[in-house]
Amino acid sequence: MSAADATAVVHAYGLIQGDEPRPMPVHGIMNADIRTVAFHDLEVVVSDLAAASFGEAAWAEHGEDTRWVTPVAAAHHEVLQHLVEHGDVLPLQLPGIYPSDEALRAALDSSRLILERAWRFVAGHVEWSVQIFPTSSPRPTEAPTPRSGREYLERRRSQQDARDTERGRREVAVTQTHEALGRGTAASAVRAPLDAAVTGRDEPMLLNSAYLVARDEEQRFLGLAEELHDHLVATAGLRIEVTGPWPPYSFVGAEEPHDDDLTGMVS
Repeated sequence: MSAADATAVVHAYGLIQGDEPRPMPVHGIMNADIRTVAFHDLEVVVSDLAAASFGEAAWAEHGEDTRWVTPVAAAHHEVLQHLVEHGDVLPLQLPGIYPSDEALRAALDSSRLILERAWRFVAGHVEWSVQIFPTSSPRPTEAPTPRSGREYLERRRSQQDARDTERGRREVAVTQTHEALGRGTAASAVRAPLDAAVTGRDEPMLLNSAYLVARDEEQRFLGLAEELHDHLVATAGLRIEVTGPWPPYSFVGAEEPHDDDLTGMVS
C-alpha cells in the first residue's frame, strides 16, 4: 500500500516464517483480504482496512467500547488461529495499525532483536490452556439443632476443620497439577482466574494457566493432563478443562519459563 494512500491503514495480525507455503485465511477483520509483507526472514500477515473505521482516530474513540472491540478482537484471533493450525505464528497485539507497509516495517525494525528472540522462543510450539474448577458438591444434610452452646461451638469447629482440610487438598492438587504440566514444556504462565461473569458458571475458577508446548509433545501433554485429572484432581473434588492449541499469546516477548506464583489461587 502506498504511503500516500490516506484512506486505508495496514492492520498487522502476526509474524510467520517467510517463504513457507501454507494455507492462508481467506478473510480478516470486516472480511478484508489477507496478504503478507516481507520482514527479513519472516513475513507479516496483514489486511488493508478503511482508515475512517479502524485508524488511530477510530481506536481512540472506540478502543474502550467492548461492543466495538469484541468483534475486531474475535476476527483478529480467527486469523491467528487459522495460522497456528498450519504452522508457527508470533501474534502481534491489538491495535496493530500502520499508515503503510513502509511504516509497518520501520516499526518492526525498531524492535527487530526482540521480535527475532520471541520468534525463536515460540517457533515449533503452541499454547495450551488449563483451567481447574471444583465439581458440584451435594448439599449437606440438615443437622439437628445443637442441644447446648458447647455442642454448637464444637460443631462449628468441626465444620471449620473440614473446610480447612478440603482447602488444603485442593491447594495441593492445583499446585502439583500445575507443576507436573509445566515440566517438559518450554514455559508456563499463571493468569488471574476469570470471574463468574466471564465463565458463566457458579463454581469459582481455581487455576487459569497456559503452557508453551512443543508440537511433537502435544499428545504427551494431553495424556498427562488426563492422568492427573483421574488420579489427583478428581479425587480432590476438582476437574481439569484443557483447551487449545492456541497461538502463543501468553508467551509473546517471553525468553525463559515464568516463575509462577500460585499463592492464594485456591479458596
